Amino acid sequence: MQTELFLPVLKDGKYGFIDKDKNLIIKPKYKYVSDRFRDGYCVITYIKKIRKSAKWVFGYIDTLGNVQIMLHLESATEFNEGMSKIKINNKYGYINTSLEEVIKPRFDCAANFRQDLAGVRLNKKWGFINKEGKIVIEPKYTYVNQFFEDRALVEFKNKYSYIDKNGDMIIGPEFDLATDFSEGLAAIRVGDKWGYINKDGKLKIDFLFDRAKPFCEGMAAVSINDKWGYIDKLGNIIIEPMFDYACNFSEGLARFNMGLDSLTRGISMPKGGVWGFLNKLGDIEIVPVYDFISDFEDGYAQVIQGKNSNYIDRNGSLIL
Repeated sequence: MQTELFLPVLKDGKYGFIDKDKNLIIKPKYKYVSDRFRDGYCVITYIKKIRKSAKWVFGYIDTLGNVQIMLHLESATEFNEGMSKIKINNKYGYINTSLEEVIKPRFDCAANFRQDLAGVRLNKKWGFINKEGKIVIEPKYTYVNQFFEDRALVEFKNKYSYIDKNGDMIIGPEFDLATDFSEGLAAIRVGDKWGYINKDGKLKIDFLFDRAKPFCEGMAAVSINDKWGYIDKLGNIIIEPMFDYACNFSEGLARFNMGLDSLTRGISMPKGGVWGFLNKLGDIEIVPVYDFISDFEDGYAQVIQGKNSNYIDRNGSLIL
């Protein structure tokens, strides 16, 4: 019986794959791979010399180790809902899990599918298509996010609002910034403070925070006076702001960072400092020592130090 691949690993700047018994099945040789198998595939890339010039080559590897390299691809993303976004001749389209082109590359930019719809850009405006490639919400927005809980965050005339799957604007536009809905709430910013609204647009948690993230597992990371902590759905502080950066909870643990320079904290994923994990009581479960870590998924989190990666379990034990 053929061994199934489980996780990608980074060794000396290149990626290979291990199985569930932690055996190295494919030696590191790829320049980049997507972080997990999705719908049975990981995206793989390497640099190939063609006629004395270097070219990025994209393809897919399945859990049995079968590789399909597609020299005509300029980029590819991991699968979401059975579709992978591809780029050919500077246009974006999609392939299915049979690696067949099902939506011809014709969009100037595109996002991954979620809740059966994907954002696409045509003529400098964003709208949505379905899985047949048909435009179901006309491109008229400056930008769109994916659909979460049947609501999509869109930017229109420098303000943020939410639309439903019919393309009807149901909340706003009135926000300076906003996040996707999660667990019935979305973080929104008016002026320089963040609060939370429900799916009807009603303010549920007042504008008290310098920054705010979506709710996950009943808690949301918020920033007060340049430190991050956590609140519950009533807006009560559950974990006091004490971290230089903090992320959402996943499988009962949340990533946090200590030692970030304050100048980097305004970007979506700041660099520097060291990363660890905390639990929902605010106790440190895994001491911050890593250059970078991922959320826990299926009991494991990826940790990166320098040009090498590994995985830890919930006890913080390395699996390799």
